[in-house]
Amino acid sequence: MIEKMKKLTFLVYHKEYDRFLRDLQALGVMHIQKSGDQTMAEPESLRQLRRQKADVVSALDVLQKIVETPLDEIPVGDAGVADSIENAQAMRMVRRLEEIASTLVALTPRIASLQHDAEILRPWGIIDKSLLEKLHEAGIHEQYRIASVSHFAQKFPEYAAFEINRDKRFVYFLTFDIEGQESENIPAQSLQLPEKSLEEVEREIAELTQQKELLEAERETIAENQLGDIIALEKEIDSAIAREEATLKTQRAALDTVVVMEGWFPVREEEAISGFLSKEKTYYEMRDPVTTDNVPIQLRNNRFNRMFERLTRMYGFPCYNEWDPTPIVAPFFTLFFAICMGDAGYGIIIMLYGFLEMMGKARKTPIVGEMLHGCGDMVFALGAATTLVGLALGTFFGLSLINYVPDASPLHSYYAFVGGDFPGTSYSFQMAGAIIIGVVHLCIAMMVKAILFTQKEGLSATLSTWAWNLLLIGGIIVGTLSMVGTLSAEVTRLIVIAIGAVSAIGIYFLNNVGRLKSSPLKGILINPLAGLYETYNMASGLLGDVLSYVRLYALCLAGGALGSAFNQIGDMLAIKGGVLFICCAVVIYFIGHLLNLLLSAISAFVHPLRLNFVEYFKNSGYEGRGTGYEPLK
Repeated sequence: MIEKMKKLTFLVYHKEYDRFLRDLQALGVMHIQKSGDQTMAEPESLRQLRRQKADVVSALDVLQKIVETPLDEIPVGDAGVADSIENAQAMRMVRRLEEIASTLVALTPRIASLQHDAEILRPWGIIDKSLLEKLHEAGIHEQYRIASVSHFAQKFPEYAAFEINRDKRFVYFLTFDIEGQESENIPAQSLQLPEKSLEEVEREIAELTQQKELLEAERETIAENQLGDIIALEKEIDSAIAREEATLKTQRAALDTVVVMEGWFPVREEEAISGFLSKEKTYYEMRDPVTTDNVPIQLRNNRFNRMFERLTRMYGFPCYNEWDPTPIVAPFFTLFFAICMGDAGYGIIIMLYGFLEMMGKARKTPIVGEMLHGCGDMVFALGAATTLVGLALGTFFGLSLINYVPDASPLHSYYAFVGGDFPGTSYSFQMAGAIIIGVVHLCIAMMVKAILFTQKEGLSATLSTWAWNLLLIGGIIVGTLSMVGTLSAEVTRLIVIAIGAVSAIGIYFLNNVGRLKSSPLKGILINPLAGLYETYNMASGLLGDVLSYVRLYALCLAGGALGSAFNQIGDMLAIKGGVLFICCAVVIYFIGHLLNLLLSAISAFVHPLRLNFVEYFKNSGYEGRGTGYEPLK
């Protein structure tokens, strides 16, 4: 449901504004709304805070990789930034981390380059630079060359080649050129050695490596001793940014001596607001929202539905005069996910992961990581539903449970019924069940749309919508009662004719009743044509929407078939006997089902989300254009 809100308008004396804003922020229930149509430029102080926020976030990202404890579980200290953020110890640590990162960025490629030089110099050993200088003065210049062992043995006895070193593949040798004489064309690769000697390069590598280790150790010390203060600094900067942004939404009056502030608060917080206002020397006005207000939305649901509010937010908040779709999305998304997975074994694993996430231990797993952080309760619920649906469908890690229950038992008869055709049709029970669930889902959507539109626009403007509900939902109910034998054929025929006649009047003649009152002739001519067009859209659209729910059956079937295939491959190896074959079978079981679980989980999340966001929201008229409630905290 949508939390009821009230609007509050303040007039604050400008000298009291900063203190008033801090007190309001400490209260933490006021959503500040832009007052008037002023367009204040973003001040430099706010831009500076945003830059500091970015620096702190970068520092925390670095420190998070060092510590194992998640940031939200680290005790937060007092960074002492209430008066001066720049001079705080935590901010100095952030700047120091920036310097360390900048230095490490420069050191890493430098060390790599020196190590490359050392690899080139190492086969030549220690070179006497003074001796080479004497040779250069005499007009003799050395050439560093390399050749394969076989090539050197064949070609170089005839040349003046001085072998320096060799390994299994190459020979490293020197040749000399004399100034004024034409150099021989020696068939070997010539090398250009670094200017520094091997000893100098290795000494510099050791110095830079030690410097790098000291910087990394300093960073680890900061992570161990200052991380809580840096987190506190981030929170203080967030608070300062919130105050600056709230100031941008205010309006100045009376020669800038009065600040006009507007905001919203939940009705259940009225007592706290009243207590706050009784202590403040300021003028205020409190009122209920009107139709033209852009009221911020706060969702309030029971524990089960609250887990799925994140899905509603993902699409968009409802408007204040709409209904919260979460109570419908929550059970149907859970059911759709469970059907798509359709395996009790996978459901148990999902439940276990959700439990570990709730305990704060699942984030260390290498496969999912932080992806589902904070969603442990929803994951556990989805796993529980998957387990129940998997048991109802008779599938456990790709195994058909019907093969493991006695033939004469009621459970065997039940699984045979579920795995067979739907009574009176040639379609499988599971496929027909998916379509029936889709029809129910769409009927609920159409009923919600009719009630909501009636509430917003009045009954006279929504007669056509109610006519479609009567035709479709009424027809489905009558058809179902007739199929089970509750209604006779004659009674069914009369009811169908009555429903069709009443619905036709609403669809083809009362679909634009407002126009009909203002211009009867125009309404009589246009309304039937508009009704025909709407009939075409409704027929084609509903057919496609209903068929979309077949994907529930298809994904369930695909996951079960893939799991069964991995079981068969593993069984073919295990039946051969022997430790090696059994170990290979276990690996196939594990990797195969893990892969199938991950693929099925992705599909089981995306497609049910689509059925709610597209099929349900479209037929219920939900737009999701509301603004979320974000109190100044």
